[in-house]
Amino acid sequence: MIKSLIEFFLRKPVLNHMLLFFLFILSVFSYLNISKEIFPPASLDAVIINGSYAGASSDLLDKIAVEDIEDELLGLSEAKKITSTIKNGFFTIQVDLKDGENPSLVVDDVKDIITQVKTNLPTDMDEPTVKTLEYTFPLITVSLFSKSDSKTKEQLLDIADDVKSTIMQLKDLSEVTVFSKTDKQLVVIFDEEKIKALNLSKVDVVNAVSKISSIFPVGIIKDTKRHYYLSTFNGEKDINNIKNIILNIGSKKIYLKDIAEVRYQFEDVSTISHYDAKRNIAIGVNKGFEGDSIELVKKIKQIAKDYEKIYPDIEFDTYIDTSIWIKNRLNTVVSNILFGLILLFIALLFFINVRIAIVIAIGIPTSFMIGLIGAEYLGYSLNMISLLGALIALGMLVDEAIVVGENIYRHMEMGKSRFQAALDGAYEMYPAVLTATATTIFAFLPILIMSGETGKFMQILPIMITILLLSSLFEAFLFLPLHSMQILKVSDEKRKSHKIWDFNKRVYSKILHFFLKGRYLTLVLMIVFILGSTFVLFKAIKFQFLPAFDTTQIYVSGSVGVGKKIEQTEQTVFEIEKLLTQKLNMKTEVSSVTSVIGMKLDGKNQPINEEFYFQTFVNLKERAAQNFFDKYINPFLSPKYDNTDMIRENSAQVLEEKIKKIINENIDTTKFDELKVFTPKAGIVKNDIELAISGEDKKVQKVVKQIEDKLSSIKGVSNIADDALLGNFELKFKVNKYGQQLGVDEEMILNQLKPFYSKATYSKMFDKKGIVEIVFQSLHKDILTSLDKFEITLTNGQKVLLKEVASFIKVPAYSQIFKENNKRIVSVTASISKVTSSDVYEQLNPLLESLSKEVLIDIKGEQEENAKVQKEMGEAAIIAIILIFIALVWMFDSMLKPLIIISTIPLSILGVLVGHLIMGINLTMPGLIGVVGLAGVIVNDGIIMMDFIKKAKNLKELEEQALLRLRPILLTSITTVLGLSSLIFFATGQALVLQPMAIALGFGILWATILNLYYVPMVYRLIYLKDK
Repeated sequence: MIKSLIEFFLRKPVLNHMLLFFLFILSVFSYLNISKEIFPPASLDAVIINGSYAGASSDLLDKIAVEDIEDELLGLSEAKKITSTIKNGFFTIQVDLKDGENPSLVVDDVKDIITQVKTNLPTDMDEPTVKTLEYTFPLITVSLFSKSDSKTKEQLLDIADDVKSTIMQLKDLSEVTVFSKTDKQLVVIFDEEKIKALNLSKVDVVNAVSKISSIFPVGIIKDTKRHYYLSTFNGEKDINNIKNIILNIGSKKIYLKDIAEVRYQFEDVSTISHYDAKRNIAIGVNKGFEGDSIELVKKIKQIAKDYEKIYPDIEFDTYIDTSIWIKNRLNTVVSNILFGLILLFIALLFFINVRIAIVIAIGIPTSFMIGLIGAEYLGYSLNMISLLGALIALGMLVDEAIVVGENIYRHMEMGKSRFQAALDGAYEMYPAVLTATATTIFAFLPILIMSGETGKFMQILPIMITILLLSSLFEAFLFLPLHSMQILKVSDEKRKSHKIWDFNKRVYSKILHFFLKGRYLTLVLMIVFILGSTFVLFKAIKFQFLPAFDTTQIYVSGSVGVGKKIEQTEQTVFEIEKLLTQKLNMKTEVSSVTSVIGMKLDGKNQPINEEFYFQTFVNLKERAAQNFFDKYINPFLSPKYDNTDMIRENSAQVLEEKIKKIINENIDTTKFDELKVFTPKAGIVKNDIELAISGEDKKVQKVVKQIEDKLSSIKGVSNIADDALLGNFELKFKVNKYGQQLGVDEEMILNQLKPFYSKATYSKMFDKKGIVEIVFQSLHKDILTSLDKFEITLTNGQKVLLKEVASFIKVPAYSQIFKENNKRIVSVTASISKVTSSDVYEQLNPLLESLSKEVLIDIKGEQEENAKVQKEMGEAAIIAIILIFIALVWMFDSMLKPLIIISTIPLSILGVLVGHLIMGINLTMPGLIGVVGLAGVIVNDGIIMMDFIKKAKNLKELEEQALLRLRPILLTSITTVLGLSSLIFFATGQALVLQPMAIALGFGILWATILNLYYVPMVYRLIYLKDK
């Protein structure tokens, strides 16, 4: 069948070229439509439950709502893990799903659970909402400034709302938020002293004021001509008219202004935005999984320009533009790929026939076109990982083309016609090329067994490599034979490369003869040397999850202390911002310093909201060119090179240390409950060091302190913090005997205190823009001693002081409660620099062992992920080797020959370790993936060698057959390593994430080339030619 297919396309050259043109058009469409981002999404499928109950403490909310919901969720078979965050008045429960579960279906099951639990929830509590977790990626922030203070904050917010509505019309945006935006309220602030002076009942006052407006319809009248819809006026609109509303309370008629202060105001803000130490109105724009970030930002910037024409007195600016980062990172990787292509072409031009080099070079972009179409069709994005996967596959793509192209040329040299040579030469190599492609794919595909967020983050890599390898196989037998037929021509011209190959053959022949002559001794010495060196190096090299890489942001985040208001937090942030803008170089290092007060980001860039939290972003200039490639090659090969902002000399890590020093020398850090300065990472692991502690509350607090003290003594550990947010109190009212005798109960206390202290909505009205909530509170709401004077109205109308009928019990309360699988936990976290998590735990473990007798300690963070990755990579390696072995058995119809080839895999690890030692990096998760992938790459050269030496009948023929394979083995190795060379030696920025993989593959292939050239013939001789 394959022969007929090759023949068909050889006889239809016009159709062949049209198919190639059609693929080109499809690839252009795919490029325009495919999502573009820095990293692929790493978040797992999950269902989110959000609930609120105004005024409830975190502990109370846990007891009356969260515990019941969690109990039911634990029985959900699709759930992998249930985590809850409970804070005063709000809670969020996240249900992480098992791999393969459909979130949309699980949402329905969770909604059924909420419906069942609702009967146990407070009657005045809104039903919790259920939705799937949506992927969001920060895109850009748009800010609004009034140039001459001609616009009020309310006017700016209205304009920002209008801009937001326009931006939201764009497709593929997941979230558009106006920071500092809150709803308008009518606030009624009761003066209890005036109420008391007029001898009014607070209950009657609340009832009367709550009736000043109604938004409900009255009915409808249908006469013979038209319909009349009946409703009230929905409340007075003018503030003076509202103040002068006459209230009938008992037998008295009074104005509302006589007992309360009334005003329109915005409800308390949950977040405040800053830009370079100044308040601004900011619109944060996030995109979903779909959509081109670069094109979306262009449209958003155009929208801002359009509004600037409408409002010339307002300055519209943008910052934290991630499309610039994406464009620059993708440009760098694309230029790496183009540089690799150039190196490959030069190598092919030098080492083989020029026309063969052209034929092979034509096939590479064809493979990339098919790969791009496949990635877009499967729903993957164009990101650093997928493009680096293409760069890693670059050298492998030419292997099939080299083998097929050279064989077609060999058939031409035999005197066959171009057509027959192309047909016979391609068909002859089909089994070997198919097997070689299969073994490489079999090596990378098992990486898909990686679970969790790491698996989701890295899954595009094996898929992209697989797509490209299959596309190169497709190209080698559909397009390459025709190109060979039309371009190749037999030439007798002697090239300089022939002399090089003649020299290589002489050297190789002498060394191989020496090794084969030594029989057992040379083989045993070789194996002992390799295994011994591998053991020594493996012990010397440390393991870390991901390598550090340069970024364009540094985070300064933390907490100013539980109980602080957002305005107090803002004043502290102002101090930090002004200090940073003064001390940092705002011309060559930093582009801006922006902040969001009332929020901080966790290690996975998910927001956590509290009034006392803050998140400051130190936005850096782009990094200046650091190496030969970036300075002299990248500018010419990047599709859209723009170096206007590439002026920063220092890495983000260096500037991080500088910021730490500035803060420590100029700010009293003791006034912070938490203060972190760190460079954001890939977002797979939440924290470098993380320990979840659960047990009896007092013991947990004691253990947390001991662990933090120990961490602070370990070199390289910083940003030590915990999430035990103590500091607030829950004040409980317990009715005493005297109160019980007077008929006071807890519900009476609740109903009479709530309108004055909860700042809750008691009525609603309409204005021109929509619904306005009418909120009640006391003039003395935030004064604790006001409770001592608060009077309770009894059922008989008499009044009594609250403190006389109830005891005030003060209980320490957590501002937030964190839970995992219905178990409360306190997490201790820390960052590490210039040490690995294994180094830290080596010193920490003795303490943890002793403390684990008192509480339950769960190790999370990088250490947990390291253990999981090492286990899963071990499983992937076993699966890969088995699949490769099956493919080899199919080709050689033997057990021993595949075993000889397979045995080179563990021996090749020495090359990987030597490469890491030379490049000065630790072994990492991407490096382990490279080791697994290496298995499929190195057996290809083993296949080439074994396919020829199996024909040998004696030692002389063995040497001759091995010599025939020197050139193709060296060529495939050289081209693969050259394709990886730019990533090995010139990786910068986020590309450093996959540099260890390239090092593992590159140095592993170099060492495996020696093994395939010498070790494989040596072992074959001892098994099959031992008597020769």
